[in-house]
Amino acid sequence: MREKCIDWAIALAEQGDRWWMPLVLLAVVTVNSLTGGAFIWCIGPLQASLFPVVVLSNKQFGVLLGPMVMTLGSSIAAVTYIQLMKTSGADALLESTGAKGSAWLEQAQTWASSYGAVGLLVLQIAPVPIPTAVCVVAGMLAKIDGFTVFAVLMTSRFVQLTAGAVALKYGLAEGQTAAEYLRQQFKNEETDKKPQEERKDK
Repeated sequence: MREKCIDWAIALAEQGDRWWMPLVLLAVVTVNSLTGGAFIWCIGPLQASLFPVVVLSNKQFGVLLGPMVMTLGSSIAAVTYIQLMKTSGADALLESTGAKGSAWLEQAQTWASSYGAVGLLVLQIAPVPIPTAVCVVAGMLAKIDGFTVFAVLMTSRFVQLTAGAVALKYGLAEGQTAAEYLRQQFKNEETDKKPQEERKDK
């Protein structure tokens, strides 16, 4: 399944500059966030491969468009979970996705309870990714105001994603197309950079 998702993303990379591509990424991110990462084994690779497609294929605004779309998808999930927490519906949703009682939730709840908004910020920028839904629920269970939870998580996420997009476009994948970058990262196919360097010199 993972390979099929990556192959599909590589095929879509040729259409990376089309107007609908950010909408595809938005849909994938929203589903992944709403389900608390329960389907990360298939949606995760798809999300990870579509993000570079949007960033690299949009020459002028990719470094902002990609992070904005990712943050918007997470925002939809965050608002949904905040509202569910107010109606005690989050437990049922977390249980259905398998996130309830997970190590992720326990760790996030501990940090949020001990350090408040700062704890949520640390969780958001931690090297080990923790689903947005888990961070939101942990923050709400720690009695942090819903607006504060939303603002801290989404602001830090956007800044983090923007930094990653800049590093991707001007460092890791400089001179490569989206399809070339995906093949190199996920298929271990080496890219011949000589023609690209020659194009830069002309």
